[in-house]
Amino acid sequence: MKLNFALVLGFFALAPVSAFAQNDITAVPNRPTVSTTAQPVQLGVLETEWGVDAASSHQDLNGLLKFGATTNLELRFANNPITADSGAHGFGDVSAGFKYRFTGDHDRQPSIALMYMFKAPTAGNLLGSGYPDHSLMLLVSKDLGKHHFDYNLIGNLLGTQDGWDHNFLNALAWSHPIVGNWGVDGELSGVTRSSAGLPGSAQFILSETYNASSRLVFDIGMMGRLTGPIPHAMFMAGVTYSVGELYHLRRRQDDGVSATGTSARIPKDIEPPPTACGCLSASQ
Repeated sequence: MKLNFALVLGFFALAPVSAFAQNDITAVPNRPTVSTTAQPVQLGVLETEWGVDAASSHQDLNGLLKFGATTNLELRFANNPITADSGAHGFGDVSAGFKYRFTGDHDRQPSIALMYMFKAPTAGNLLGSGYPDHSLMLLVSKDLGKHHFDYNLIGNLLGTQDGWDHNFLNALAWSHPIVGNWGVDGELSGVTRSSAGLPGSAQFILSETYNASSRLVFDIGMMGRLTGPIPHAMFMAGVTYSVGELYHLRRRQDDGVSATGTSARIPKDIEPPPTACGCLSASQ
């Protein structure tokens, strides 16, 4: 458990990187909705999300790490370091994958992306299924004035004792600024009955967001059950933070190396401090 909290702190230990990053970084939150925006994080930007979910029968701490490998390619690593279900508690599942954007949002054309995620069953069969899963997602996003819409169609290939099961998830989210740095989100989502007979469900989410800065966004809201075997209500709160632009930091370091391969002297008052590793180990 101490290791899990150390991983959380490790993300924020990367904060010194931000002092050397570009000033025009803008966070791209995926939370608190089920749906994911087609927009990737900016090129070279490392961004993290942390949140808590709390219902009478389920609680968890969830994390997501995103990195803009290219202009259109985003690498993703997700984990629930703490999960509790009906009295049982422990380590949650780990997921890794990528998102690739094919088109950007301009004129009448929406932003369209595909995302793939692989879930490793690190939670075991008490807090998870105990089997690996694959998810392939179509992500469509569009801005209409100040209104932003995200639509997701997700196909899940679910590991079982007898082989593979599958179901589909649809989610439609809307967001809009309201006053000052505050905004509002709303979403409807539902998952179909699986081919092996696992029941489907449907829910709604209502939440507020607060942009403390272009790189730091807080959210708070609730999920409500419409149908299916899910909690009747769940409290959610979290934060999205753009840690820094790592390619820019690397360029700054390279600029300090002379043509002979020796480091040029950098004045002490502007020398970048060493940064802690914010990588997640096998632990949104």
